[in-house]
Amino acid sequence: MQIEKSFGTLLNIKGKSKDDVNARLDLIEMNIREELTPREVGKRTYLLAACYTLSKKEKTSFCEFLKGVKVPQGYSSNVKSFVSMNDLKLIDLKSQIVTF
Repeated sequence: MQIEKSFGTLLNIKGKSKDDVNARLDLIEMNIREELTPREVGKRTYLLAACYTLSKKEKTSFCEFLKGVKVPQGYSSNVKSFVSMNDLKLIDLKSQIVTF
């Protein structure tokens, strides 16, 4: 679960990320990272991209890297099968143990 949440945050997958409005509001209360505070424009609230969020080019490169990883048999799960190049995300990590 922690690996899935970490990759969800890194790849900015909607619904899988811990980076949400409540987390950003907590930053305001702690007086840290003012550049990440939510921006309100009219009736909408926008979250600026954080420094740890990957761009589309970086996501593609990261997913291509994971797609090409080769490890000894029995060392870890087959990482290639978790990578979705169409959506640029990792799938079905909950039920698998992945060792990096």
